[in-house]
Amino acid sequence: MSRIKDLYLCKNIDDLEKKSEIPDVRDRKMKIRLIRLLETARKLIAEAEKHDLLGDEEMAYVFYTKYFSLLNIIYKKKDYNESKPMIRQMLGDNRSNKMTMDRLEMLTKSLNERYDRLHAKTLPQITKVNLNASINQERSRSNSPKVIEGNGLPSSLRLMSSQELYESMKTLKVLIMDCRPAEDYKSSHLNYSLAFNVPQELIQYGMSAGKLQDKLDPESKKLWSARAIKDQVVLMDWSCSDPNPPEGSAIAVLLNILQNWDPDVTYRSPIKILEGGYEYFKMVYPFMCTNPMVQAPSTPQNNMNLIDDIEYPSVFDIQMKDEILSTTNTATSPIRPIIDRSSKMAAIQTYKEKEKAIDEIVKEQEVLLEKAQENDEELQKVAKQWNRIYEKKQLDPADQEILYKMMQLESVAEDYKLDNIRLREELEEYKRREQESATRLPQQTQEVVEKTKEIEAKIEERLRRDEQLEREKEQRAIQLAIARENKKMFQTRQMEKQQAEQEQLDREPSPTPPPPAAPEVIPTKPSVPQFDRSVKPQLTAHNQQQQPQRPQSPNIYALQERKRDFSPVRGSVPLMFDSIVVLVIMIIAGVKIQLPATTTYRYKSPFRPVKKGRGLTGLKNLGNTCYMNSILQCLSNTPQLAEYCITDKYKNYISRNNKTKGQIVEEVAALIKVLWNGNYKCVASKDLRYVIGQYQKMFRGIEQQDSHEFLTILMDWLHSDLQTLTVPEYPREPMTASDKAWLDFTKAKESLILHLFYGQIKSIVKCTTCDQESATYECFSNLSLELPENNNICQLSQCLDMYFSGERISGWNCPACKQKRDAIKKLNISKLPPVLVIHLKRFYADTDSLSPTYKKKQNYLRFPLENLNMSPYITISESRRSTSKSYELYAVSNHYGSMESGHYTAFCKSGTYNKWFKFDDQMVTPQDESTVVSSAAYILFYTRLAPSQYIMESNSSRL
Repeated sequence: MSRIKDLYLCKNIDDLEKKSEIPDVRDRKMKIRLIRLLETARKLIAEAEKHDLLGDEEMAYVFYTKYFSLLNIIYKKKDYNESKPMIRQMLGDNRSNKMTMDRLEMLTKSLNERYDRLHAKTLPQITKVNLNASINQERSRSNSPKVIEGNGLPSSLRLMSSQELYESMKTLKVLIMDCRPAEDYKSSHLNYSLAFNVPQELIQYGMSAGKLQDKLDPESKKLWSARAIKDQVVLMDWSCSDPNPPEGSAIAVLLNILQNWDPDVTYRSPIKILEGGYEYFKMVYPFMCTNPMVQAPSTPQNNMNLIDDIEYPSVFDIQMKDEILSTTNTATSPIRPIIDRSSKMAAIQTYKEKEKAIDEIVKEQEVLLEKAQENDEELQKVAKQWNRIYEKKQLDPADQEILYKMMQLESVAEDYKLDNIRLREELEEYKRREQESATRLPQQTQEVVEKTKEIEAKIEERLRRDEQLEREKEQRAIQLAIARENKKMFQTRQMEKQQAEQEQLDREPSPTPPPPAAPEVIPTKPSVPQFDRSVKPQLTAHNQQQQPQRPQSPNIYALQERKRDFSPVRGSVPLMFDSIVVLVIMIIAGVKIQLPATTTYRYKSPFRPVKKGRGLTGLKNLGNTCYMNSILQCLSNTPQLAEYCITDKYKNYISRNNKTKGQIVEEVAALIKVLWNGNYKCVASKDLRYVIGQYQKMFRGIEQQDSHEFLTILMDWLHSDLQTLTVPEYPREPMTASDKAWLDFTKAKESLILHLFYGQIKSIVKCTTCDQESATYECFSNLSLELPENNNICQLSQCLDMYFSGERISGWNCPACKQKRDAIKKLNISKLPPVLVIHLKRFYADTDSLSPTYKKKQNYLRFPLENLNMSPYITISESRRSTSKSYELYAVSNHYGSMESGHYTAFCKSGTYNKWFKFDDQMVTPQDESTVVSSAAYILFYTRLAPSQYIMESNSSRL
């Protein structure tokens, strides 16, 4: 921000308030004035922020105040609830406005201090003498030192003694606001006509004076309105004697509202606080109280620990899910800027902006058509190979790779199709703006029209090509279904044949039995389990309780000592693009090159070989284990976890007292070490798969499983295997509800997995009748988000908005109303994990079909590679933490195909090379960053940690 400018506009805050007044538009209809009011509000906040950055506090104050005055008018409109989605879209939510209010409060405080300092320099000498005498008189009242505020006045002057209040009450020129609880006020209060109750239950952070007034009863509203005409306003509670009441107390919040959020009223004198509160006043002047024998509560009325628990003062502050769906599932055109067309220069500038827009569409279309054509050619080649093999009864690994390749190319083709449709919609929007334009430049407009027609022609041509590809895809789907049926029939006949042969052997007379020998233990072949997605484990429950009892298995220490079978394949890992370029240049230049077969080189600078391959090792497919390979590669490319395993730090924290006895983390660590040694093209995860199969049957067979389910169970296993870090003792002060829930979940034992991947959700239920709020806390290792129903293309922010929006529930037992009420449930994140894993619910149950089946949503989800901001979805307490709220993508688990036949891959950004790679079972290839976002994305891995930050931000000394 620039240097703060000198005061020049006004002499005090009151004068600034007058400059901040806006015309009264409350008698206008909402539907007529809404767009204009919102546009005006946006301009006001933009001007305020501009002057704030320039250091002009006075002008920033004026525009901020005008903004909130206009906002208050909008909120009071009858049609406000119907227009909330549009208002939030243009002006932001309550949280962003709260940040703006905080900034205005800081400006108010700063300006008050500066005005007071300015006046202190120009006060006559006699005034200074009188002021000093007043200060000395105040100091003589008590031996305790008084706090001196920034304006040069002692804060004790804010207090009013009981005697002073009694004398002022005789003149009927003092208004008294009693902010004790309503029940306490009814039991005893001042016997004074200008005293009224502002119940403690109604006073909440984030309220304006107008909003608080709306909640008062009719009689109190009349007295509230007198605050502008009385000489003095005095606040009191039970016992406050502090001129600066504790932050969060009812009297402090009320004082803040009256001083900073009451723009319509100019107080005749500074607001005072009754010293000693009602408890001391009734002792001195009992005849002025309705019941002087009442006793003050023995416990404090203001629980400071509960202030952060109140996330939403009113149910109207909660954004509802149906509001988001109404804007998500309908095509809403963006609000167009108002253009001044009164001058020719403005018209020319507008044209130039449009010409730039049409040129951008042209360039984007050229790139899209080129990439789509390349994908078409590759798809045609693979489709020809598929046509030659699909009738085979058994597909060998090479045939299976052809099938997987075809699924991926079909998915990419679908993404290009959606991009082409998006371009058509953008072009239609552009044409619509052109038709509404009042100014025409004939020659230039003709050029734009020709470009538009050319783009339209190419779009339509590409759409016809996409329709042809869709028909071919449907034909291949039929072939695939036939192939699957043939395979089942072939396997059935094979099993029947084996059974018949066995029965034949059983009918033959058995030969003379040989002498008895030592029995040989033959491991039984595990049966192929059927995967039922309807019993998928809950994300937030600790899966240790859901896991079956561990069967008898070999001794764990013997398992450690035996040599693991990774079946490694030696060879070169993929060369980087710049390495290939350098090698080509060297060959053209006649430089002789000879590279060892098992070593890969990359040239960072010309003629300088560097060994490569760390973290770029593939994983063999052991029979539909691509789901497992995808997740393991994502975890292997989590730098903090990889470093923990490679350096053997994990060995110091293995727990042998859990069900898995530390075996899971040992096998995962051993595999990650091999993936990062840089010596192999691919390896097999046989030992890890065997151990996992001992504890979960579904991962034992050769059937395809769900990568999200595997990840959720694996996370709990790894946490359990490393859950040995003792949590330090909490202080004796009461813990927050969030900390207590976290301690209950961890059982006072934590792990690196917990510190990296686990967060906490706060679930809020709020009564629609009395605004009573109840909160519970639950831990999670990943967020599972719904995808919009009717959108082919959607944004990750839309999915997050839906997940963290409010939902209506009925029959909730309200603890305040003591009966069943309608309520609103809302989720927020109370603890953000350093590594945020987001699962997209692509698979859903099709209830329309005769038999229960699962289908897949093919939404093309747009998600950011950098700067995923989670600030809108966190609690107030979490927002106050100093940790970053912005995340960067580093891995994606992809799913191609359908429920019947699918394939998993992983896109991972290597921290070593700072480039993206595609992990497709045993194949690892460089990946263009522009292709990371696709409709195949299934699980997203984000991190807020720097690559060099290998240990958790907190508790690092214990790790």
